Amino acid sequence: MEEFRVESPEEMEALGASLARRLTGKEVICLRGDLGSGKTTFVRGLARGLGVKREYQIRSPTFTLANEYPTASGKLIHVDLYRVRDFDWSEFVGEGVVAVEWGEGELCDVEVEIEICGESGRRVRIRFRR
Repeated sequence: MEEFRVESPEEMEALGASLARRLTGKEVICLRGDLGSGKTTFVRGLARGLGVKREYQIRSPTFTLANEYPTASGKLIHVDLYRVRDFDWSEFVGEGVVAVEWGEGELCDVEVEIEICGESGRRVRIRFRR
């Protein structure tokens, strides 16, 4: 497990972008953390690191459940399970990088846990399961 301390949204995006460079393009990333902890900000950085163009606004799919973005090497599929627990997101596995907010389970290749530490500080733990 790797642990990082970030102090700003820009640092959170940079951490997401650095993770993107370590991926093969088919991983499932499960993100956990309280509301407002920075999960979507992390995914925004992940998207930039995967080559999603700036013309795409990376937003939380809280109400749409899933957003898809083209990357340089496939797709980024961003899923948010905050309001839904029985959504079958397994259909996306293998279609590209799948980032699941509030996700957990055996389909997760990478777990990202974000903990709020003060007003702007965050502790981020990243664990590769495969």
